[in-house]
Amino acid sequence: MTERTLESLDLNLLLALHWLLTERNVTEAAGRLDLSQPAMSRTLGRLREVFDDPILVKSGRTMLPTPKADRLQPAVAHAIERMRDILRVSDTFDPETQQGRVRIACKDYVNFLVATTWAKNISPHAPGLELDITDLTFAAANDLISGRIDLVIVPDVGLMDVPPGVDLEQFVQRPIFRERYICAIRKGHPMAERKISLKQYTAMDHILINPGGRDSGIVDQVLSEHSLMRRIKYRTYSFLSAIYLLSETDCVLTAPEGFIKTVPNNFITFKPPLNVPDMATFAGWHPNWTHDARHKWIRERLFSEVADRIQAL
Repeated sequence: MTERTLESLDLNLLLALHWLLTERNVTEAAGRLDLSQPAMSRTLGRLREVFDDPILVKSGRTMLPTPKADRLQPAVAHAIERMRDILRVSDTFDPETQQGRVRIACKDYVNFLVATTWAKNISPHAPGLELDITDLTFAAANDLISGRIDLVIVPDVGLMDVPPGVDLEQFVQRPIFRERYICAIRKGHPMAERKISLKQYTAMDHILINPGGRDSGIVDQVLSEHSLMRRIKYRTYSFLSAIYLLSETDCVLTAPEGFIKTVPNNFITFKPPLNVPDMATFAGWHPNWTHDARHKWIRERLFSEVADRIQAL
């Protein structure tokens, strides 16, 4: 790469680079900047010359960033956000006049809490804001950096297998609520009228909710400390799938209390016959957004109301 000074660089190229790495699609990036597809293709050519790197390469029908582009993306996103700060200096934040879309990534039962909280505590005060809830995956880490996702709400990452290359330490992580674990069986279950002992509990068929992809969970860790095991008959990444299985089988589900109590009361619940540590749920966002007035206002209203709803269950 030829050595260049910042003064010699067309700063519009940085904005183009940001959206190319965010969208990973020349046409979509062009739309972000109100450019034609040929104009954005020419801009990509200039970026390739400046950085002496292909930046994006075709892989089937998609385009993937090169390793160098992956390394560039966090710094470029940070630079773009600082530029946006300049435009915000004289702005006052008025929820009633705010427009735009807020994207939050979370799993399905937290999805319900977020949606109902938004309807009650945010939408009446900021009617121009749209809520876009997306599935929580580790790919969301890159979307947090690029700004495509504003916020993630995740269970304790210690219970999840974080893939190589995902550095969660670069994000702000704030605990927003804790939940105890409870057990549930369907009404009409053969054990419905009995107090279930630890021996009976381990002999039952179990459902494991494993959004992080693990073969076992926190209950299995506690059981192993007592040299015990349970039989996991069903594993699912989805809380809602677990509820269906619970309704249709004689399995037992041990899960966060808030999840079980947000669904219709078709189950018998009881305290686990062993001490299972509470589960913490965290919110995460990129540091670029910490002092953004809109982001801060949404966080404060969302977190407090979700925590209150969990406490009230």
